[in-house]
Amino acid sequence: MKKRLLSILLTLGLIVSMTACSNDAPKNSQSNNDNASTAEVSAFDNYARPQIVSNEDVSIIYLISNLTDESNKRCEQQVAIEAAHRGWDYQVINYEKEDNFREYFQNAINQQPTAIIIGITQSFDSYQDLVAQARDAGIGIYSNDNSVIEGVISNSTMDNAQAARELMDQVVADYPDGISYAVFELAMSEVMTLRANEAKAYSDTNNKLTLLDSIDLASTGDLNTAGYTVAQTWLQQYSDELQFIFCSADTPALSAAEAITQAGDTTGEKTFLAGVDGGSSTWSYIRNKSPLKYTYSQPFEYFSHMTCEVINDIQVEGLNPGDEGCSISKVGEYITAPGIVTSVDNCPKPGDSIHSVFDFYGEDPDDKEAWYNWTDGPGIYEVTE
Repeated sequence: MKKRLLSILLTLGLIVSMTACSNDAPKNSQSNNDNASTAEVSAFDNYARPQIVSNEDVSIIYLISNLTDESNKRCEQQVAIEAAHRGWDYQVINYEKEDNFREYFQNAINQQPTAIIIGITQSFDSYQDLVAQARDAGIGIYSNDNSVIEGVISNSTMDNAQAARELMDQVVADYPDGISYAVFELAMSEVMTLRANEAKAYSDTNNKLTLLDSIDLASTGDLNTAGYTVAQTWLQQYSDELQFIFCSADTPALSAAEAITQAGDTTGEKTFLAGVDGGSSTWSYIRNKSPLKYTYSQPFEYFSHMTCEVINDIQVEGLNPGDEGCSISKVGEYITAPGIVTSVDNCPKPGDSIHSVFDFYGEDPDDKEAWYNWTDGPGIYEVTE
């Protein structure tokens, strides 16, 4: 049922967007660049129009952090598939730590690629000067599961607030007698802030929920271990009163699950967790009945595909936002696609294609030309144990 519902949602998104956008990009769009005008196509926006090149001359650089996170790995793997299939020159720059971002962004600009894709980045607005520098040099700047600041042409992501609502809805449905909870947030990231704010506000409209605490993980040091440390502290502080921790991403949820397990609650009977992202590691925890009971699984592969479609439309086909056949209707547009709430009841199995998890196949799973059947480069991501 969940696959059929997702298929219907994606199809409806296609129908709604067909007059302004092309092919397979369902959208619920908004713009962070109110000064951009699609009528002023000669100017494109406040910067030089991104260069138009032949397909064989396209070069893209993907700036991405922390490839130990499955969300980042899956986004990057699909971009690598897209580039190989389209015949584009491709380079990934893994800057690992936020402190290195400015240096690596400047390095990418100096290489004068056709386009730069930027993955989730903390305090992205503090790099406005580099976005402007790149755009003035004719380089297209695109966000992928990140955010939009002036000069960014598009962002492919999901409705993060809606994702948090759906996750909280499921938890409330499964625990109808009420629950006390806390929230991990990351104030420096727009997408995680949207999720955390929605989760915290949920208690305002449901009297069966009690918000005990929340914390900005950026204040705790290493985000890979922060979940463990904070969970330990909260378990000591609130003991059995803390029943549920909402995590704005899976990485802190996984480490928090280890803290809860080491405290003796191996299956999360006293305290359980929900995260956001999805991927083999997370699904393995859920499948094996750890304290991590839920995640909102994101269609990262679709995000990457939509981003590459925009690059193709703008910088190969030479379309402007709002033109017939263009994937975006205005500069700074958010292109969104829904994910799914995953629990033990619908957890993907090892060996499953990532595309089957989200039912991207639609009515023609054997269409060899469809993007979800491309096997170029590293090949299709499969769920592992």
